[in-house]
Amino acid sequence: MRIQMISGTHVLLLRDADEARYLPIPIGPNEASAIAYHLQGITPERPLTHDTALRAIRALGASLREVRITEVREETFRARMLMVAPNGEEAELDARPSDAVALALRAEAPIFISAELLSTEGIVPEAAEEERLSLFRDFEFARRRGAPSSALVLLTEQCTTSGEGARAVQP
Repeated sequence: MRIQMISGTHVLLLRDADEARYLPIPIGPNEASAIAYHLQGITPERPLTHDTALRAIRALGASLREVRITEVREETFRARMLMVAPNGEEAELDARPSDAVALALRAEAPIFISAELLSTEGIVPEAAEEERLSLFRDFEFARRRGAPSSALVLLTEQCTTSGEGARAVQP
């Protein structure tokens, strides 16, 4: 996972190493900051919205089981968050991918990307672009090597096929 600013727009960039595809998702500056802060291990003086939301979820005894980035509709990416109540009851909530990813990072919940979405919206960079995007290797799933979850980077190098047509990254 990487946040890039391309001509004034923040982009959440997810990579599927198995297929060498990148999924670029335009996101807002606040969500980009929330994701980047967490990935860099920066703790703001006051909690961010996503930190507060996760605290509220946990205070109620619930958990975020997983996030699914499912589709693009009317040029907008869509995501679903699977929540689990203390009694085991599940609820799916509609969410923006940026918010869902920011929460998933904090909750260390897996993120699933629809294989169809990756196929239709994913990009395969040309060789010249690949070098610029090689910065992913610097962040390559550092947690495997004992880095804290704040250093977690979601690359689908850790992908498994899960469910129908989903690519998964499990933190």
